[in-house]
Amino acid sequence: MTPKATAIILARAGSKGLPGKNHAIVGGKPCIQWTIDAAKAATTINQIIVSTDDPEIITIANAADCTVVERPKELAHDTATIDSAARHAYESTDSPDTPIVILYANVPVRPDGLIDQAVNLLVKTHCHSVQSYTNVGKHHPWWTVKIDNDGTIHPWQGDTLYHNTFRRQDLPPAQIPDGGVIALTPDALMQRLNAPEGPHSFLGTDRRGIMTNEGEVIDIDTHIDQLVADAILKERTKERLTTEGTEITEKIQTGVEKERDGEYADLTHKIIGCAMRVHQELGPGLLESVYEVCLLDELRNSGIQATNQVCMDVKYKDRIVRSGLRLDLLIEDRIVLEIKAVETLKKVHQAQLLTYMKLSNCKIGLLMNFNQSTLKSGLKRMVL
Repeated sequence: MTPKATAIILARAGSKGLPGKNHAIVGGKPCIQWTIDAAKAATTINQIIVSTDDPEIITIANAADCTVVERPKELAHDTATIDSAARHAYESTDSPDTPIVILYANVPVRPDGLIDQAVNLLVKTHCHSVQSYTNVGKHHPWWTVKIDNDGTIHPWQGDTLYHNTFRRQDLPPAQIPDGGVIALTPDALMQRLNAPEGPHSFLGTDRRGIMTNEGEVIDIDTHIDQLVADAILKERTKERLTTEGTEITEKIQTGVEKERDGEYADLTHKIIGCAMRVHQELGPGLLESVYEVCLLDELRNSGIQATNQVCMDVKYKDRIVRSGLRLDLLIEDRIVLEIKAVETLKKVHQAQLLTYMKLSNCKIGLLMNFNQSTLKSGLKRMVL
């Protein structure tokens, strides 16, 4: 059984390249939150420590139930080493005798399972450190040059420009650290292994690596990095919510209902995916009208025909009664969607939805309570 590890997230306030990057919003969350979430999702992590001198980061870390170590000024400038900050955090929390995982707060994109993979290899091989690497791609050292002030080009090494290699596929394999994860032993971090002196002596002498694919780790150093990470995370979130919408639709359907509304299933889970995106963006606590307008936009942007505040007249025998009733959303003239922002859904809300379904001749109805921590806990689906 792999022993539980201690994660140390490094989140310095200052940054010359992109000030405030560690708490900047990326993919709808503060940048560091993605790293905190990755650490919480790892099965090998037992404790999460955040080392920072940033008041905003402290607030985020406390809200996430992380242990906060306030970093002193002498370890918070741009020349301070990462291992010195990690040692300070480690020693400030009783120096647990567990594997250590160093994570950077400015890395919001990393593949699932990367942290566990590093810790498991560290424990299995009894090495001193495990670091994640990716292929250098077109920025290969063989294609590196030096340019003089007059524009003259020289090979970085040797006498032959580009090593006489012009096709990318002919380059020998070469990797660089990508910043995704560093797992190491306490002895390595505390420099008790007589490793050669230098800025990376904290990695010990037996150093191992794990590979990530191109683009799987995004280390934010520039505004371009931030834009790329933001786009990737938003797309992942959209895909995840759409998948969850499908799963929720399937969970709340009985076997009989699946037979009766199989033709509606795809549309239903798309609607739920849209609603979950709205809920994730806005959260609970707003008026029903706000959720209605935002969901209407989300549905239409997804190519779904929807109309809001649709008047419903009541037919009584041979008479049409102008009731003044309005259903919140009518979707493709097939599904009625009623929005609530209440403490809890009640039977009267379900009765109202059934009435609207009958009046509109729709066989499917969705009741959504946005005043919940998660939308799926406030979701009710009804079939006539």
